[in-house]
Amino acid sequence: MTPAQLQKIKEIFHGALDCEPDKVSAFLETACQGDEVLRYEVEAFLTAHRHAGNFIEAPVAGFAANIIENGQLGLLVGHTIGHYKISKPIGTGGMGEVYLATDVIAGRKAALKLLPMRFTGDAERLKRFEQEAHAVVGLNHPNILTIYEIGEDHSTHYIASELIEGETLRERLAHGRMQLSEAVDVAIQVASALAAAHEAGIVHRDIKPENIMLRPDGYVKVLDFGIAKLAESSFAKAVADEAGSMTLAATNLGSILGTVRYMSPEQACGGRVDKTTDIWSLGVVLYEMLTGHAPFTGDTSKEVMSSILEKEPPPLTRYIRHTPTELQQIIDKTLRKDRKDRYHRADELFQALKHLRHKLEVEAELERTTAAASWLRWARSPAALVLILLVAALALAIPFYWHRNVTMTSPPEKSIAVVPFVDMSQAKDQEYFCDGMSEEILDALAKVEGLHVVARTSSFSFKGKGADASEVGKKLNVENVLEGSVRREGNRVRITTQLISARNGFQLWSET
Repeated sequence: MTPAQLQKIKEIFHGALDCEPDKVSAFLETACQGDEVLRYEVEAFLTAHRHAGNFIEAPVAGFAANIIENGQLGLLVGHTIGHYKISKPIGTGGMGEVYLATDVIAGRKAALKLLPMRFTGDAERLKRFEQEAHAVVGLNHPNILTIYEIGEDHSTHYIASELIEGETLRERLAHGRMQLSEAVDVAIQVASALAAAHEAGIVHRDIKPENIMLRPDGYVKVLDFGIAKLAESSFAKAVADEAGSMTLAATNLGSILGTVRYMSPEQACGGRVDKTTDIWSLGVVLYEMLTGHAPFTGDTSKEVMSSILEKEPPPLTRYIRHTPTELQQIIDKTLRKDRKDRYHRADELFQALKHLRHKLEVEAELERTTAAASWLRWARSPAALVLILLVAALALAIPFYWHRNVTMTSPPEKSIAVVPFVDMSQAKDQEYFCDGMSEEILDALAKVEGLHVVARTSSFSFKGKGADASEVGKKLNVENVLEGSVRREGNRVRITTQLISARNGFQLWSET
């Protein structure tokens, strides 16, 4: 912070102290001339001034040094606002600063959000926000952040809420896109929260990954219901010029209503916001969870908003090879430019997502049971009889070859490894059978007295690696290796097995 900057902060700070409380916001808007960083620094001094006593006689430079060393958020650590003693800052954003605090009356931890003065200067707007926030308190929904209290202390407005352990969806997405089932589950819980809020007449207005918390136990919590409403007037001034075009890119208000790429077309135009606005934003979030990419992009905020208004998002198949048709339909419907074409209610989206999840679960279970049923049918088929005969022949052949070789080479310990059979079918759909046969042979050989059979875990480590018998024998320390293949054509199955000496690679026995 330069001396000139410090002097400017000092002048505006003293000017704000001379204003009536209800005039401070308007004064700062004029004095800071749209410089959000400057206003943020002045407001930090004003907040500290209210709760640390009158420090007007103390050098302002000392407080500036504290800001530089610890950041603005550190100014209030140790102070009490309302009946919440602040322990440490845990976050900040366009919608306010968040602290870890202790409720000195209830004796519990809480997250304390302090609302920026520029959002609380309009008494009528603040009153409507408080009414909506109190309605949120009454929802008591498992996917909505529990609010303990909405209060004011020395003109500082705050929201005290439950402290959530876990990570934001934004932090989760930093590790890459989510699996289909995980993304759908998160979207279902967010849709459930929106459905409850909409039923109570509350529109969130700012659904984005930063406002969605993921708890370790799988629960999802939606944060900041209603807070975006406080910024509507400022936002409306920033999104339209005299020609009605978007000018948000030229302002610092992008942080006020969240990341631009989650805005609905009506928000980008500064139009009326309703329930379908939240549905659009959730559609954008779902798209990003699934693909790892935003559906609408651009190098500037204005370009992103133009994309939102004029372009269609790339299909999911650009990023996901196998995309359920129903999932693409859900994405398409949430991201309709005309709000009349979207889901009319969040509950409709909630039900569509639940139906999709149920369908995916049924398909997965059907795939598992079909594979099991196929194996059972195969086990009762002539092919299974062939396998039994192969195992029996092998059990008889191995002692014969050992007996024959004893007088010639005195082999080491009698040992064998059964490597997974190879699927030679054109469709490559017999892996389940191949593994099953290998396991059956392994189990049968384990019953041969005096024969050391390598465990499945070790022998199956060579699956798909194409290792020859010598390599397998060397790594598993066995004398013999049994390998085989399966080729299925229609209703006919061809099974080939061969016993190979690991020492010299000679084929000792084979059967088809």
